[in-house]
Amino acid sequence: MRTMPNLDADVIIVGSGPGGCSAAHFLTKNGCRVLILEQKRLPRYKTCAGGVPDAGLALFPFSFDRVIEQKIHRFSCVCGRETVTMDVPDRTLSMVMRDRFDQYLLERSRAEVAEETRITGLSQDEHKVVATASDGRTFRARYLIGADGPNSRVAGVLGLRPDRRVHIALEAEATVPGDILRSFQGRILAGFDVLPAGYYWIFPKSDHLSVGIGSLRPGKYNLRQKLQDRMSSFGIDLSKSRTRAYPLPVFSRLEKVHSGRVLLVGDAAGLVDPYTGEGIRHAMFSGMTAAETILAGRIQNYTRRIQDEIARDLLWAKRLAGFFYARQHFSFHYLIRNRCIFQTMLKTITNQKSYKRAILSWPLYLFHLFNRQPFDLNNP
Repeated sequence: MRTMPNLDADVIIVGSGPGGCSAAHFLTKNGCRVLILEQKRLPRYKTCAGGVPDAGLALFPFSFDRVIEQKIHRFSCVCGRETVTMDVPDRTLSMVMRDRFDQYLLERSRAEVAEETRITGLSQDEHKVVATASDGRTFRARYLIGADGPNSRVAGVLGLRPDRRVHIALEAEATVPGDILRSFQGRILAGFDVLPAGYYWIFPKSDHLSVGIGSLRPGKYNLRQKLQDRMSSFGIDLSKSRTRAYPLPVFSRLEKVHSGRVLLVGDAAGLVDPYTGEGIRHAMFSGMTAAETILAGRIQNYTRRIQDEIARDLLWAKRLAGFFYARQHFSFHYLIRNRCIFQTMLKTITNQKSYKRAILSWPLYLFHLFNRQPFDLNNP
């Protein structure tokens, strides 16, 4: 792609998270000049549980081993006083700290970066997009990708996703005694029956635990107190940890995610899984898709591709979330504890099965629902 006269780049990307950096990687790989505008000074701490499905990492031709804190091999689910622990296949889920992970991906994108640059205005015509920064600078490119998160300024300026829903999660980085840290080596934990829709979690990192709680449905739930109460039951003291809130742009419906020469990716496009609350995988895939449509000169197909390849399946995840969280005890005993059904759900995050295919396969396992397979029911 040849840079047009008087343009700063072929593509401007607003935001340097996984969605924006993924788009940048595939664009620069194919000869595009890319300029990333990031409002923070880098590297920056990013509030996030830090679970990255390996299906997203597999998109790239380089290893992420340098920034992977843990590989997950076991998954514990808690409901009331019961815990089940299941094996997780290799190459399913990795744990990262987002400041290191995002910076690593940014460096390998080979894009130019303008830090501490906040976009306040956008305009476009049939040839270019112009982005105006808060300090008065202007940036011009043939295309622009909005990767600026849940409260996307790009989406707001263009009137995209006007009714976007943002829910809240809390997260803390907890330093814990060595025995507790060792008990979570290679193991994540998710706890249910504390919120009408949502869960709390414990994710292991190399020298601490990332813990949090999130709601996938709006409401006032006193999340901070619930998180402190649940963590204390595991011997995790949060009194010296800073608890941070962050928004979850949970997917709710099919929406237009491009306008003219501007495309939205990741959280800006509202692609957070309504069942798990995970968004990094879809950020990476949507970033790659945005790059592909730009390179092919078919940006008019972008919204349709996002809907066909990501969003329509998230509608099935939304249906599952509605059933699961309305019947948490039933779902724990007859879905989570069913080995076959649990394995099909793991396949959704490894891209081996869609939510639709996984859910429609469950009737084949109906006899398992009332013939529970043995698990280790002791608290690990």
